Amino acid sequence: MTPSQRTLLWVYAAIIAMWPIRHLALWFIFRKLDILTPDSPRLKMDNPPLVTAIIPAKDEERTLSECLASVCAQSYPNLEILVVDDRSTDRTGAIAREFAASDPRIEVLTIEHLPPGWTGKTHAAQLAADRARGDWFWFLDADTRHAPENLEIVMEYARDRGAALASLLPEMRCETFWENVVQPLAGIVLMQSYPLYRVNNDRSSLAFANGQYILIKRAAYEAAGGHHAVRDRFVEDIRLAERVKSIGLPIRVAIARGIGSTRMYASLDQLVRGWSRILYDALGRNPWRLIGRLLDPLIFSQTGHVALVVALILLARGNTGPFAFGLLGLSVVHHIFTYTVLTRVYHMSVPRSRYTAWFPVANLVIDVILIRAIKMCLTGRVTWRGTVYGPSVNSTAARPVTKSVTPRS
Repeated sequence: MTPSQRTLLWVYAAIIAMWPIRHLALWFIFRKLDILTPDSPRLKMDNPPLVTAIIPAKDEERTLSECLASVCAQSYPNLEILVVDDRSTDRTGAIAREFAASDPRIEVLTIEHLPPGWTGKTHAAQLAADRARGDWFWFLDADTRHAPENLEIVMEYARDRGAALASLLPEMRCETFWENVVQPLAGIVLMQSYPLYRVNNDRSSLAFANGQYILIKRAAYEAAGGHHAVRDRFVEDIRLAERVKSIGLPIRVAIARGIGSTRMYASLDQLVRGWSRILYDALGRNPWRLIGRLLDPLIFSQTGHVALVVALILLARGNTGPFAFGLLGLSVVHHIFTYTVLTRVYHMSVPRSRYTAWFPVANLVIDVILIRAIKMCLTGRVTWRGTVYGPSVNSTAARPVTKSVTPRS
């Protein structure tokens, strides 16, 4: 074995050594997680505060009915529901109005124009918040579903923890191959920057919230500036959480098990475009942070695939020296560590997932997602849900505008 080959094996062994450390890190992190299940305590009081559920919806005819049905079925007794039909071109508005006709708690707001300086979701959320009567605001994405006891459980979680903002990470509903393969790994990339044990620590300045599910006190929302203060952001949830925590108010984020779920994207194209937008904004629109996330799997994961292929090629060509066998042995160890770590993480996002073996394919898709996000940093141009946002998205601070309101019956 030549000195350069020996050095290469030592460097590769050092890369592999990171994986046992990651096992220990996962053990520590998982012990610190807040996990809410149907058996978690529920809020019980004679006069519970009014909660306003706010559901921004743009072209959500595929998901809105199930979301609204689950919200209407909540056992929490004091609830109003605002649905914002945001420039939809499908049956979103009609579905919302059908529900409103049969449930007096529902009101439908319709937006026709997006004012300058806002993203669509922040504008819709602020519009509803301005009209809401609740003491708490419950911001939900239209692709979520909620068990009847969900709101009671999260309200009690917020009360018990003294949180001004409580957010959930719902279970992933993955129905296609690409969802099962890519979604858990994309979530890992995001959560590497926002470990929940630090987010839930009041002494840490790190803040995070998941915009699919945010429960926030009205007073905290207004003190933080509401969505008006984060009007130009594509991951407004994280920035809103940062503002809440920066004024000294506690936030808490929990994992949902059996009380809530979501299906974010249904196709590979949606996955790539959606996660590119999320990671672009979640990592501060900073190309260097994104490059760091790109280098992580290239160095610590994909080197294992390259090493295995090279070792097999060397052996197939009759090179049976210690370097080829050493490389083969290290690559096998690398794969064992990698897959055992990733199996634990995949199961956290998608319980009972059987797709960890497809991790190399997911890694390539994540590479594409991160490269697209880096490109967004360089151009400042983002296209999402039919709206093109350029660098001027944050140039104007207009107030929300609405076309019409369907009053409660």
